Amino acid sequence: MKLLKTTLISILFILFLVMATLSTWIYSQIDSALPQLDGKQTLYGLSDNATIERDQQGIATIKANNRLDIALATGFVHAQERFFQMDLLRRNSAGELASLFGAAAIDYDSKIRRHRFRERASAIISQMSATDSALLKSYTRGVNQGLKYLKAAPFEYLLLRQAPVEWQEEDTILTVLSMYIDLQYQEGKRERTLGLLHSVLSPEVFSFLNPKGSRWDAAIDGTEFPSSPLPQAPWPSASSEKLAAQLNYQPLNKALINLTPSSLTRAKSAQSEEFPGSNNWAVGGAISATGSAIVANDMHLGIRVPNTWFRASFEYKSAANTNVKVTGATLPGTPNIIIGSNGHIAWGFTNSYGDWSDVIVLETNADKSQYLTPNGYQRFIKRKQIIAVKGQEAVDITVTDTIWGPVIGENAQGDLLAYRWVAHDKAAVNMVITEFETAENVQQAIAIAARAGMPAQNLVVGDKQGNIGWTIMGPIPQRSAMFGETPTSWANGENKWLGFLPAKDYPKVINPKNSRLWTANSRVIGADMLKKVGNGGYAIGARSAQIKQNLEAKTSFDEQALLNIALDDSAKFLLRWQSFILSDVLTDIMLAKHQEWHEVKEIIKDNNLYASTDSVAYRLIRNFRLNVRDQVFDIFNENMTKLDDNYSFNTIRHQIETPLWQLINQQPENFLWRSHDSWAALFEESLEKTLTEMTESTTLANATWGKQNTSKIQHPLSRAVPFIGQWLDMPEVALPGDSYMPRVQGQSFGASQRMSVSPGHEENGIFHMPTSQSGHPWSPYYGLGHESWIKGEASPFLPGASKYKLTLLNY
Repeated sequence: MKLLKTTLISILFILFLVMATLSTWIYSQIDSALPQLDGKQTLYGLSDNATIERDQQGIATIKANNRLDIALATGFVHAQERFFQMDLLRRNSAGELASLFGAAAIDYDSKIRRHRFRERASAIISQMSATDSALLKSYTRGVNQGLKYLKAAPFEYLLLRQAPVEWQEEDTILTVLSMYIDLQYQEGKRERTLGLLHSVLSPEVFSFLNPKGSRWDAAIDGTEFPSSPLPQAPWPSASSEKLAAQLNYQPLNKALINLTPSSLTRAKSAQSEEFPGSNNWAVGGAISATGSAIVANDMHLGIRVPNTWFRASFEYKSAANTNVKVTGATLPGTPNIIIGSNGHIAWGFTNSYGDWSDVIVLETNADKSQYLTPNGYQRFIKRKQIIAVKGQEAVDITVTDTIWGPVIGENAQGDLLAYRWVAHDKAAVNMVITEFETAENVQQAIAIAARAGMPAQNLVVGDKQGNIGWTIMGPIPQRSAMFGETPTSWANGENKWLGFLPAKDYPKVINPKNSRLWTANSRVIGADMLKKVGNGGYAIGARSAQIKQNLEAKTSFDEQALLNIALDDSAKFLLRWQSFILSDVLTDIMLAKHQEWHEVKEIIKDNNLYASTDSVAYRLIRNFRLNVRDQVFDIFNENMTKLDDNYSFNTIRHQIETPLWQLINQQPENFLWRSHDSWAALFEESLEKTLTEMTESTTLANATWGKQNTSKIQHPLSRAVPFIGQWLDMPEVALPGDSYMPRVQGQSFGASQRMSVSPGHEENGIFHMPTSQSGHPWSPYYGLGHESWIKGEASPFLPGASKYKLTLLNY
């Protein structure tokens, strides 16, 4: 017995020692992955010594003698602070996530591999200018030395039981291509959706559901397009028999009543209104407090830990031997300041949503082994791709190419489809944006924009002289004719791309008479300029209109006044829905039937409607609108998805607001796809559903918007391993704002930065960024700055006083 007791004690002691040793080792590994903040480090490739200073929040000021040394030092900093983030971006576009995460990523990688982005990135590198090539070589050298001089690999690799792979020059190109995937359609979903609608609906119904304009239009040139009239014939008019045959159903007005919308369709069209994009606006010197232009920008992306951007300031000598100081946001994985100010110009972006791709209907032979081109039938090009998978054998797939681009699937008629996309071209990516660092005025910036290779953006720029301007920054395809809204055949040569728009022909607006510019992902211009840009799925102009109204409400602006516009959470978009509920839903008949709805009326009748955290009215009206939309279009979506599983209501849901409003107000009886005896019954069920959802765990009076719109900003790994979230994730906080107002904020989506700055007056500028600079939870500045972003409190644009200083020595 004594021996057994001794043995058990010994085993427990050994286990304790093993656990203690393992815990100590894990702790030391995580601790060793912290970046070097102070002291000296010798780096190969520097032409002279450089310094990296960080303020209390970790915002970096990088000082060097020339731009190549800045690139090397930036690569070093990015790798030390954000290498795992960079790794995800390159693997995302290369289709190499399975090698890190295992079999769960195979399907995603397989879809991405059709674009062959790693091969395309290598091709882009091979034809780069000597200047761009030198910049990438220097940055890459810095990244790999930054990774090397960490005492341990970033902690994420410890959890994944993987080793990080060195950076290559092509990986910077892949980082930019990852932004293409984030900001544009990688498989033509919107065009394919419109193509399906066009093929099965009558022309008047198609035009109704795909309006060219609305009351929310707020283009900077004042152009307006009317919405399409309500169809007069029964839905779907002449196409009903054709559609019924395709669906193998009885006549639609009878058989479709009993269909239950699928959970997949409901999930895609329910409460999420996220729309990757941004707001930006500028005022000219004539109405600014500084006499210079003032530029404001907030870019809307998914928000996670760490944030997309890394704040930095560069100080160096230009090739012309002038002093350069440029401050703003960098994208880890690239050597550039993406948005910011250099003392002469300030600039920012919003996603343009122009037409940057085309879906091509292939005319094939009987066995689909060949497709017709202007030069006759050609065989498809088959390319083998090997997907490395963590923990198992590699997976072989074959991707199919045409002379125009990859095959991406079939349409509802069984025709093969190919995809022509700017991202596939060698012009898709270059380092021209670096020239913004030394640009001195709006005219120079606009000329640079027309040569840049990046996902096409609305550029708004202002200069120290008070000038402001807008243009598209990124490649613009030239088409042989007006096509591209829906998939078309290119077989006879009439439809084709004629290269890219020359710089001299780029659309632009400089110094408008009212000294104000604004963009927010909706249509910016009309007439001939719009023909060049096209429509790739614009946002409805609610945010643009509200920004425009705020700009027109004042005659003079400073930086804080422009930030206030970014923080505007007034719900002007929903005011008409508020009135509709009061007049058309909460009728005397309904109030008599539902006595409890008197409380609803009291809650929503206030004239001031804001997406504030304590507002019950906002949440109620917002969710009612979405439930009405779901009720109106559920059967429609169900049937479109049955015809083609690539149909995506998400890609058209924002423009659907215009026909939806016409339908609920005119309440036509010829709208057959409605599973209710009357429109009043539809509204009644929508409100009942809204109230049930809101009061599931609380009373209606306590069902505030903040309880629904609570932040959930996570590290990617905490989603897979939830218990580590307590150390990695940002605290959950009730957030004001929503999608259809300047203050765009959702649970894990919204302003990935906010900026308000006047060139030459950067000391008065404002910059917000969620989460923080660091990707390491033990960093002394992990999470710093996040609270200012939440509260919207002004925080400095420029880095603060230096707290940490690292000197980089050259060999």
